[in-house]
Amino acid sequence: MNSIPCPIEGLPFAAASFKLAGMTSLQSSPLSDKCSRTASAPARSVWTGDTALLVYISLATVVVHLLLGNRYGWHRDELATLEDARQLAWGFPAYPPVTPFFGRISLELFGLSVRGFRFFAGVAQAITVVLTGLMARDMGARRGAQLVAAVAAVPFVLGGGYEMQYVAFDALAWVWTAYCVVKLLKTEDARWWLSIGAGLGFGMLCKYTIGFFALSIVAGVLFTDARRYLKCKWLWMGVALSILIWLPNLFWQVQHHFVSLDFLSHIHARDVREGRTAYFLPQQVELTALRFPLWVAGLWFCFGTTSGKRFRMIGWMYVITLLLLVVAKGRWYYLGPAYPMLYASGAVWGEQWLATMQRGPGNDHSLVCVDCTGRRTGADTCILAADCAAEFTLVELYE
Repeated sequence: MNSIPCPIEGLPFAAASFKLAGMTSLQSSPLSDKCSRTASAPARSVWTGDTALLVYISLATVVVHLLLGNRYGWHRDELATLEDARQLAWGFPAYPPVTPFFGRISLELFGLSVRGFRFFAGVAQAITVVLTGLMARDMGARRGAQLVAAVAAVPFVLGGGYEMQYVAFDALAWVWTAYCVVKLLKTEDARWWLSIGAGLGFGMLCKYTIGFFALSIVAGVLFTDARRYLKCKWLWMGVALSILIWLPNLFWQVQHHFVSLDFLSHIHARDVREGRTAYFLPQQVELTALRFPLWVAGLWFCFGTTSGKRFRMIGWMYVITLLLLVVAKGRWYYLGPAYPMLYASGAVWGEQWLATMQRGPGNDHSLVCVDCTGRRTGADTCILAADCAAEFTLVELYE
C-alpha cells in the first residue's frame, strides 16, 4: 500500500487514527498504531503482488488449454484457418489476416499439432484476464475486487481460447481498447488515444465487428465530458493510427472487390434465416450466467454513482454496442468481449458497497481510517469484502 503524503513534518501517514462510528471526535487507540504500521509496511514482493496474482490466474487458463487442447480434434473452421496459415495474405474472404498469421507462427514452432496450433489463441485470451483485473484497479479496486473481476472473465476465456479462431484475438483487441479508455479516463492523459487507436486498428485486423465497438466509443465521447478531447490532437492522431494499421487489409479488400462484404453478408443472411440471431438478449444472460449481477452492478457504478461518474463513458460503450448489435441482428457471442470492463466496474461497486455496509450507521464497531487532513482513506480491503470476494471466486471456479 503506497504511503499517503502528509504536510505535517513530512511523515507519510502522520497522526493516523480510527474513527469509531457515533463518536464526535478522533481518539487514540491501539488500532491506530496498527493502521500506521500497515500504511508504512514494505511493498509486497513482485511474486505476491496484486499484478502477480492476476498473472497466475491467466497462466492457469493457459495450462488448462494446454492440457485439454488436443481433445475432439480439429474444428472445421480451424481447417480453413490452417490452410490460410500456409498461404498468408493481408486478407481472406472469411476474416482479416491476424488469425492465420498466428496460425502460421504455431505451425513453424509446433508443427502440425492441434494443441500447438491453438496455443496463441489461449495466450491471447489469457491476457484479457490480466487486463480485466488492471481495469478494476484503475477504477479504484483493491486486491479482492481485482481478483473477482479477473476470475469473472475466466469462463469466456476458457471457451473463446479453446480453438484457433478469430474470437480469441478479437476479444483481446476489445479488452485492450477498453483498458486504454479506462486509463484515459483515470489519468486524463490524452496520449492514451494512441493506444486506443492501436487497439481498434489491431481489432480490424482480427474481426470486423470491432467496428461496432468503435462507434460506441464515439458515442461515449459525445455523451460524456470526454467530448473535450474532440479538440485534442491526440484523439485525431489515434484515429489516424487505427486507419494506418488497418490500411493493408483495406487495400486488399479494394483489390478483391470487397469479397469479405459479400461473403459475410451471405453468412449473416443464413444466420438470420435459421434463427441464430433471434434470442440475442436472453442469450446475454446465458452467456454471463452467474456473472450477470456483476456486470449489471458495473452499469450501475458507471451511471448511478458519484464515484463512477468519471467512467460513465465505459457504460455508454456497452449500451451503444448492445443496441447496435440488436439492430444489426448479431450473434450472441459478439458482445462477449464487452463484459470484462463491466466486470471490473461491478467489482469496484461491490467492494464499495461492502465497505459501506461494514461502516454503516447501524454498526457500532465500523472503522474508518483517516489521514492527517481528516479525509477518509480506508485501510486495506476490509475483512468482509475479502471474505465475499473469496466466496465469489470459488463459485466462479466451479461454474
